[in-house]
Amino acid sequence: MTKVELVGFDSFGIRSMATFVETADTTIFIDPAVSIAPVRYGLPPHDIELRRLNEVADKIASRAYESEIIVVTHYHYDHHDLGDLVPVDIYENKVVLIKDPKNYINISQRIRAAKFLKRISGLPKEVRIADSSTQVQGDTIIKISSPTPHGPTPKLGYVIQVLIRDREQRILFTSDVEGPVNEDAVNFMIENPADLVIVDGPPTYLVGTKKEVSDPDVALRALIKYLSVCTPKHLVIDHHLLRDLNYVKFYESLRPYIKETKLLTAAEYMGREPELLEARRKELYGA
Repeated sequence: MTKVELVGFDSFGIRSMATFVETADTTIFIDPAVSIAPVRYGLPPHDIELRRLNEVADKIASRAYESEIIVVTHYHYDHHDLGDLVPVDIYENKVVLIKDPKNYINISQRIRAAKFLKRISGLPKEVRIADSSTQVQGDTIIKISSPTPHGPTPKLGYVIQVLIRDREQRILFTSDVEGPVNEDAVNFMIENPADLVIVDGPPTYLVGTKKEVSDPDVALRALIKYLSVCTPKHLVIDHHLLRDLNYVKFYESLRPYIKETKLLTAAEYMGREPELLEARRKELYGA
């Protein structure tokens, strides 16, 4: 039986989209990394956040050691790790599928990718450029999208989306498409319908603070378009969106367009209550 474990997500109180999938043929970990906001509301991470960070890092390491395949969708620190929190030896004897470190990539991620590849050098069984590829392991197929902008422009670089399918289930992982707000990201979602869809959601907490932030209305329209032709059993919207205490407003805007799909956070999918520790940092400090 296909098993999916959402290991680390923002609704757990940290920054991550760490996802573990076990099929009859193989075990796959997507983005085994976790980070934390160094500053929010002018405040550093609270002790509660730091404890959660280490708890999730330990869980990621545990599941990553069990994995045969590791996918790195891009080179932001909440999606890849240089061994600071998650031990670098998780990559030992693994097939590692990576976002192309040289093409369709911005300068900062190009530098991070080079450091990452140097750090894991000699550990993996094999490192493969994953962009626009299809990997087959028995009855399990891993389909990777072409590079997709991290948001409305390529300013933050590009990511790859991941579809895992076997005879029992189809799981779609969007990575950081910020909504989605990019047409290529939406089209990949529509062309690859899935039972479980894991979306990062728009960073509504940044609206009004930066110029090139994804427009939540564009993300909402994209998801409405997606749901007009696809009916996943579960739609998990988490990550960027769950850094906003008012994330439910986005959920409520989407609900009228949902038929049979369950819309929920990663925490709820795993049977937990959402804990928005970063968004509650003022409260944690009693500020």
